[in-house]
Amino acid sequence: MTWSGVAPARTFVGIDVGGTATRFVAVDEELTVLQSAIASTPARATPAELETFFAESVAELVVGSEIAAIGVGVSGPISAEGIIQNPDTLPALTGVNVPALLRHSVGVPAYIDNDAVTAALGEATVGAGRGYDHVLMVTLGTGVGVSMLNVGEPVRGADGQHPEAGHLGVDGPPAPCYCGRRCCWEQLASRQALQRSCTVLVEDPRNSSADIDLVADRATSGDPVARAVFDDYGRRLAAGAATLLTVFRPQILILGGSGSTYFPHFERALHDALAEVTGAYPTPRIAVAEFGEYGGAIGAAVLAIARSA
Repeated sequence: MTWSGVAPARTFVGIDVGGTATRFVAVDEELTVLQSAIASTPARATPAELETFFAESVAELVVGSEIAAIGVGVSGPISAEGIIQNPDTLPALTGVNVPALLRHSVGVPAYIDNDAVTAALGEATVGAGRGYDHVLMVTLGTGVGVSMLNVGEPVRGADGQHPEAGHLGVDGPPAPCYCGRRCCWEQLASRQALQRSCTVLVEDPRNSSADIDLVADRATSGDPVARAVFDDYGRRLAAGAATLLTVFRPQILILGGSGSTYFPHFERALHDALAEVTGAYPTPRIAVAEFGEYGGAIGAAVLAIARSA
């Protein structure tokens, strides 16, 4: 990868580490995306291999430009010291202090937060959440990430940690989760859950988002079975979203992550299911993240800019 034109004076890198894929962006101080890349998240790796993975990915991203700072968003819990604590979806990175690793390998300041927080920061700053003080972000990927921003500040627990609000008990078919719940919202409403529902309808499944694409095409063509899959997904998404809307009462609900790209197929079912809950919360605007699957990485760059100011 190479830069086109003159490299900016200060470049910031955002990294979004998901359970399946890791996305990288380089931006300037105006948050113009200069370059982006995607790689499979390591499932098994030594600390040295992880350092090489991040260092080489960043180096390829910013050829010819000087990095000012790096921001990282990761799924699941993170300790106050920046150590990832998510053995179920990030086994290779659990126990790793990624900011410290980046500071050592790249030699610039590095910062970390939950990936739903970074996605929310990006959308609230330059995306669908511009102009709103109270923003609820739900990311639909390997799992379900949730972040609530009040006037730009993420809601934290009394211990300073990010609430793992994707893990809610909901009504539905048995959906046991590593969190211990027998019917967990994350297991019903993640992109991974939608993928599982679509895979059983595909003759030669790839066990990837390609299966969702095939079923989405059928739904667009009017296939009632395909449409039913997305309607069911919309209702499952609403089951947890209604609880979050009741608790947080946001002005806007933004859906991000790769699952949000299928919003046109489940939008009606989501709205209809939410409308069944009356008097519990003011009706918010519902929007899809403007940056799509790169929203978390762009938000991580926002984190880098804010923390290094």
